[in-house]
Amino acid sequence: MATTAEPRPTFTPALKPPPGVISNPENPASLAYESRLTIGIAVPLVTIAFAARAYVRIIIKRSWIFEDWIAFVAWAGTVAYCGIMGATMSNHGGQHAWDITAQQAHDAAYWFNVASIEYGVMICITKLAILWLYRRFFSPIRWSLFDILIVSLIVILIGFYGITSFVKIFECSPRAKIFDKSIPGTCTDVSRLLNTSGMFNTITDYLILLLPVHAVWKLQLTPIKKLYIVLIFTFGLCAPVFSTIGFIVRLRISGNPDTTWNQPEILLWGAAELTSGNLVVCAPEVGTLLSRRARRRNPRRPTTSILEASAARVAEERASHRKKDLDSRYYELEEGNMYDARVSPTGSEARIYRPETGAVQVRHEITVMSERP
Repeated sequence: MATTAEPRPTFTPALKPPPGVISNPENPASLAYESRLTIGIAVPLVTIAFAARAYVRIIIKRSWIFEDWIAFVAWAGTVAYCGIMGATMSNHGGQHAWDITAQQAHDAAYWFNVASIEYGVMICITKLAILWLYRRFFSPIRWSLFDILIVSLIVILIGFYGITSFVKIFECSPRAKIFDKSIPGTCTDVSRLLNTSGMFNTITDYLILLLPVHAVWKLQLTPIKKLYIVLIFTFGLCAPVFSTIGFIVRLRISGNPDTTWNQPEILLWGAAELTSGNLVVCAPEVGTLLSRRARRRNPRRPTTSILEASAARVAEERASHRKKDLDSRYYELEEGNMYDARVSPTGSEARIYRPETGAVQVRHEITVMSERP
C-alpha cells in the first residue's frame, strides 16, 4: 500500500530578507559563539576579582562597609546579566529576523528587553561602586569641592538610569506590544532611547576615568608612586573604550529592522563594560593582596618612606566594636595596619589637620602606635 509523505510546513520568516539574501532557517548565522566566549571570559574574571576583594576586606582589613555591599551587588548583577544574555541567544537572539519565525522573534525581543533593563540597573550600580571607592580614597574632607563633584555625579547617575529603566519597562502600552508589534497600541522610540543611553554611558565613563587622575596629582607622593596609583584606577580605561564602541554600534543599527540580530549585538559590549567596571572596583584591594604577598616573600624592616608614601589616604572609621579615645584619631598609614595618632598636649591649639591633599599635618607632638590585628 503506497504511503504519501507529509508535506513539510511552510517557513514564514519574521522579516522579509533584503535583496540578494536567502533565508537559511536550517543553519542560521548566529552570535551564540561570541556570546559564549564573552560569558566565559567575563564571569571568571569578575568572580576572581570580587573574591580577592572580599578576602582583603573581611580577612585582612576586617572591615565591611557600604561600598563593599555595592561591589557585591555589582558582581552578582554582572553574573546575572551574563546569564540573561545567554538566555537571549538561546531564544534566537543574535539571529537574523529572516532566518527565524515571528514567534521566535517575539521570544528574542522578550529576553532582549529583560537584558536591557538589567543592564541599565547594573551599569548604574557598578559606576556607583566606583564613585564610592573614589570618595574613600581621594575625598577625606566631606563636602569639599571634589566631594561635591562625586556626590553630584552619583545623583545624576541614579536619576538618569532610574528614568531610562522605567521607560524600558513601560516601553509600549500595552507592554505585550514590546514583543508583538501586531498588537494595537503605542510605543516609544527605542532606538532613540538606546542612542541617548549610549552617549550618556560614554560621557560619564570618561568623567569617572579622569576623576582619580586629578585627585592623585595633588597628593604629596613621588611621581612614580603617583603613576602607580593612577594606573590602578585608570585600568577602567577599558570601560569608556567599550562604551564608545557600543555607542557606535547603536548609531550604526539605529532604524535597522533586523532587530533580532542588531539588538543582541549591543549586549556583548554591555557585558564587556560591566566586566571592566567590576575590575576597577576590585583593583585596589587586589593590589593590596599582591603587595602583601610580595612583602612576605621579601620581608624588610619598615622605613619612614612607607609612612610618608601611605599617609595620603585617610583611614576608614574603625570597626564599631573598637573603642576610641576622644583625643585620638586613626589613620591607615600602611595597608592593613591601623595607627593611633595621639596629639600632645591636648589643649585647644593641638589639632590634626586633614587638607585636601590627603596629607596628615599635626601641630605639636604626635605619637604613632601600630595596632597589629
